[in-house]
Amino acid sequence: MAGKDFYEILGVGETASKDEIKKAYRKLAKKYHPDVNKGNKEAEQKFKDVSEAYHVLTDDKKRAQYDQMRKYGGTFGGQGFEYGGARPGGFGQGDINLNDFGFGSMGDIFSQIFGDMGMRTHSRKYRRQAGPQKGSNLTMTLDLKFEDAALGTKKTIRFKRDEVCSKCKGTGAEPGSGETVCPQCNGSGMVSMAQGMFSISRPCPRCFGTGKIIGKPCSKCGGSGKERGQKTVSVKIPPGVKSGEKIRLKGMGNAGGNGSGYGDLIINVRIKPDSFFSRKGNDVYCTVPLTLRQAVEGVKIKVRTIRGKVMLNIPPETEDGAVLKLKGQGIKAKGKTGNQYVKIEVKYPENPTEEEKELMAKLKGEKAEAGKP
Repeated sequence: MAGKDFYEILGVGETASKDEIKKAYRKLAKKYHPDVNKGNKEAEQKFKDVSEAYHVLTDDKKRAQYDQMRKYGGTFGGQGFEYGGARPGGFGQGDINLNDFGFGSMGDIFSQIFGDMGMRTHSRKYRRQAGPQKGSNLTMTLDLKFEDAALGTKKTIRFKRDEVCSKCKGTGAEPGSGETVCPQCNGSGMVSMAQGMFSISRPCPRCFGTGKIIGKPCSKCGGSGKERGQKTVSVKIPPGVKSGEKIRLKGMGNAGGNGSGYGDLIINVRIKPDSFFSRKGNDVYCTVPLTLRQAVEGVKIKVRTIRGKVMLNIPPETEDGAVLKLKGQGIKAKGKTGNQYVKIEVKYPENPTEEEKELMAKLKGEKAEAGKP
C-alpha cells in the first residue's frame, strides 16, 4: 500500500469516536484473523493493517500527530511518510532520503507515533503535491435479493460521513475572525533547514503546511473544518451484479481538510441466498417437484422465474432428475442473456398402492408385476 489511510482501513470517519473505532476494529479483526484465514496472505496483510490503524487511532497523542500529518498532505505507509507541498530553496536533484543526511526531526516524530509497533520510519520520497488532500473513502455493505441483483434495481441508502462544516465552510476559522499569514513560513507552508551543504525543506510545524494561522477556531467544528452528517443517495444496481463486486460512488465519502474534495463511497455487494434460485454465470437454476402421476402423464405447470411465472410443458414419462430449459429466462448482462434450467424432482410415495406401483414401473420402463413393489 503506497500510503495508508487508517480511517479508510477501518471504514470510519475522521471524527469517529473511540467506541466507533473499537467496534470497527473488532469486526474487521475477527474477519481477517490468521486463525480464521490460514494460509491467506491477503487476509494476513489486512489484519496487520487493521491492527496498525487501531493502535494509532485509539491513542490520543498518536492520533493527533497523525491527523496533523494528514492535514498537510502526508500519508503514512510501508514505504515511509510521503509529505507534500512546495520546497523553496530545497535540493532539487531527485528524491531525498533524510536519513542519509542525519536529519532526524521528522523521523523522530514518526518514531514517536509508530515506534512501539516495531515499525521503521524512513522518508524516501519528498515530492510536490498541490494543495490539501481529498477526504478518505468510506466503505459499506449492501445486501440484495437474488432477483434485484439479477435484474438490476435502485436502492436508497443512508450513511454517516464527515462533511464540510456548515458554519466555517471548511476553513476551520470562526466566521469573522479571519486568517493571517503564518509568520514562520511567510505563507509558503514550508520551512528550510540547513544540513551541511544542503538546504532541506519540510512542512511548517506552526501552520502544519497550510501557510495560514486561524485567528479563532470555529465554535462548531473546533477548527477541523468538518462536522459529522448523514447522507442519503440513490444507488443504481446494474443487472447481473455478483457478490463481492464493488460499486464506487465518486465524491460520496468523507470531506477533506481545508475545504478540499470529498473521498468516494465504495459499496460491497452481498447477495442473499435464495431458497429457490441459484446461479452460474448468466444462467439460473431451480428445482421443481412433481407428483408421480404428473411425471408419468405429463403436465403444464407454472414455474417461477426472475421476471415472474411462466408456463412449462412437462412431457409424459419425465424421469426424476431430468433438466428442462426455459430459453432466455436467465440473467441479461453485458450483452448476453442466460437461460433458466429446471430440474425435476419426482415425489415417490412411501407406501405405493397397486396403481402407483404400475405408474412407477411405467416411468422406469418396466412391466408392473402384481403384488410386487
